[in-house]
Amino acid sequence: MSTPYNVGKWKTIAVIRDHRRFISRLAGTVIVLLIFGLMFRTVYVGWQEIVAYEWDLDWPALMIAFALMLASTALYAYLWKMVLERLGAALNYGNSYRIYYLSQLGRYIPGKIWSVLGLVYLSDKEGVSKAISATSVILQLLLQIVSGVIVFAITLPFWRSAGAGTGLYALIVLLPVGLILLHPALLSRGLNLALRITGQPGIQPKWGYGFLLGQLGLWGLFWLVNGVAHYFLIGSIYPSSIPSLPVLAGIFAISWVAGFLSLVTPSGLGVMEGTLALLLAFYFPAAVATVIALWTRLARTVVDLVCAGIATVIR
Repeated sequence: MSTPYNVGKWKTIAVIRDHRRFISRLAGTVIVLLIFGLMFRTVYVGWQEIVAYEWDLDWPALMIAFALMLASTALYAYLWKMVLERLGAALNYGNSYRIYYLSQLGRYIPGKIWSVLGLVYLSDKEGVSKAISATSVILQLLLQIVSGVIVFAITLPFWRSAGAGTGLYALIVLLPVGLILLHPALLSRGLNLALRITGQPGIQPKWGYGFLLGQLGLWGLFWLVNGVAHYFLIGSIYPSSIPSLPVLAGIFAISWVAGFLSLVTPSGLGVMEGTLALLLAFYFPAAVATVIALWTRLARTVVDLVCAGIATVIR
């Protein structure tokens, strides 16, 4: 039987949660507006340089870029399917793709949890337990973050000059840290701890270190494909001074990581573009780098919508 004290306690907790949610959304809005404000200011200051360039959309390069971006999304869904299988759940590739990309529309809602909740809900309808689907998302994101940082660190020596990116070389120390975090014993304990905290039963994953390192290698391939895709995407509007493929792969990998780790902005909005513009400015004029970052966000959003459209008809 509920006492007045318990009722009051739960009301207080609900009020605190509402305040936290409001503050989080407000902070996310302020960050997005601030970053995009700075980016548009950069465009304004460099407007003469922008209009002086003869912009001409290269349609073949744009089509190649979109084809490669769609190919990378297909690989993304396949990597998630592989993780599910090692956790004891079996989904065919069509269902894996459909669940993953329908749920990813939740990334555009403030708060990082909506895409995860959508994936858990849709997976449950296909017979995948909530514990397994939630674990698969955590592992997938951990692999993506670790691989993104590793790819960026590995590609630093390919930067054009000794001065470009020198201050970022400290990230190389994260290579062994990432490999340690993915050790099966440590990883399994961490995942089971997260499940216990959320009230889910523990799991006994069927993976070894070789499988996890293989996943890192496949994620490296994912980032490389993304690098090639963005090479053509940039070339479709500004084919001059494009960085080498390793550099682009590293830049886009770490920009995604920065966007994901910005917990208060939907789909990394603003943070990813700001990081991208900052790093591309080593190779392009600042205003041009900003235009490229905004162009990239537009392209990624279109690809997300296309994937969601494909997901509605695929089985």
